[in-house]
Amino acid sequence: MRQRAWVPPAGETVTLLSTGERWDAVRTHTAIAARAFDVLDGIEGSAAIIDPHTCTAYWLLPPREAALAPWEQWERLRPYVTVLPARTDTSATYLGVPPAGRHNSPGLHWRVPGGWSGQYLSRPAILSAALAPAVLAVHGADALPLRCQVCDRAVERDRAVTAVGRRHPDDPVRRRLTAHRACARHAHLTIEGPAQ
Repeated sequence: MRQRAWVPPAGETVTLLSTGERWDAVRTHTAIAARAFDVLDGIEGSAAIIDPHTCTAYWLLPPREAALAPWEQWERLRPYVTVLPARTDTSATYLGVPPAGRHNSPGLHWRVPGGWSGQYLSRPAILSAALAPAVLAVHGADALPLRCQVCDRAVERDRAVTAVGRRHPDDPVRRRLTAHRACARHAHLTIEGPAQ
């Protein structure tokens, strides 16, 4: 993992910076962020940017490390969580970054947890893991697609099946699994029917 030592510009004004150079960025609604902070404050001591005018929260990740969390996890969190695209040859995504010392509203500011580590960049795997239950807490149990227990990718509820068998050949017991129909067949599971 890359260094998480990046710090925002000093001064008094917000600076517009492009994603993908100094850091990647993840965006969500502040209601989801508030639930995620309940988990993250105990295990991930990094700051997040809060925009109270748009009710948006942003976490910054070391550049090109969003993909270190399973990309399927980010895909599963859409449309509630967005990984902002990095700069390309033809376009860039810009984010307003508050100065390092701005930790309070009004306006764009850093939300720092109690016992803050001084880090402005978050760890992708921890962040994505904390955002999933936060989305479910805010939007309900059906907000996210199910996860196939064979391939770990998202599976739409109406396309999932319940199957019985071993997830891996060396699993000691057979159990009930939710899976894509094709994954269940490939793993030689006994398909019972549509997922409940």
